[in-house]
Amino acid sequence: MNMATSPAAEAASAIPLRLSAAPAAIVALLMHEADLLDERALEAWLGLFTQDALYWVPADHGDSDPLRRVSLFYDDRSIMEDRVWRLGHPKMFSQNPPARQVRVLSTPMVEACGPDTMSVRTKFVMFEHRLREQRTFGGVYLHELVRLQEEWMIRRKVVHLVNRDTVLWNIGVPI
Repeated sequence: MNMATSPAAEAASAIPLRLSAAPAAIVALLMHEADLLDERALEAWLGLFTQDALYWVPADHGDSDPLRRVSLFYDDRSIMEDRVWRLGHPKMFSQNPPARQVRVLSTPMVEACGPDTMSVRTKFVMFEHRLREQRTFGGVYLHELVRLQEEWMIRRKVVHLVNRDTVLWNIGVPI
């Protein structure tokens, strides 16, 4: 051990750095996605996803198989389109009046990268206000991105909620 550094600093330096900050285009994509959700521009939000997209919010920590475990959301592209249509319908009473939301994102970090693919991890906090009630959701977004014709798109989005084990009333809007 080097006496000039603390044991914690030396231990931290021994850990291999596996993450790196995402390129500006990826940061812009993820910030744009959050803005679209905050503005309830759900049709435009849907346009950020590939045709084979999956959107998954597991109900339990450590869930790795959405087909064998309960999920808060497990939507393929067709179900995402259905959800967006329902949320835009004037008789969607569970969102009348609609919730107001704002998301705050950490710096997206690249976990894996190929020529036309990228896996990115981003921490988030989402504040929601509806009918004099406020809720806070926090967790980690995992995005699997793919470049199609020079444009990055979302192929898979997984949301690991920190507060998933509390009562979560009426989560109809994508997190």
